[in-house]
Amino acid sequence: MSSRILLMLMCLLALTGCDKIKSMMGIPIVVDPKELDAQAIGYACRVSKKHPEICMKENDTQSPSQILSGWKNADKDIKARVIELGPNGELLATISGSVSAASAVKPAASAPVAEEKK
Repeated sequence: MSSRILLMLMCLLALTGCDKIKSMMGIPIVVDPKELDAQAIGYACRVSKKHPEICMKENDTQSPSQILSGWKNADKDIKARVIELGPNGELLATISGSVSAASAVKPAASAPVAEEKK
């Protein structure tokens, strides 16, 4: 009886440390896609110069802590001059290689504007 309890406790202890064991072995930890979406929303909100509280209200189905995490990542990138914003909040430039993982989107090339015939 006591050996069963000891075995169950050892299994429980081993299972609680799975993430740490995986990270020590170099196995990547799977992140929930919904958390990544919330971080991307927060990053986009910071780039568009919105306050995190407004973003959280607009996206109430997403995790507020993950939205704030993405917002802080963007703020850090902006302050480190990794990305450059224009006066209206448009993305002007990125420095390749130093943008955080949440901000791996490259700016779209501007299309030439066709002149109207009069």
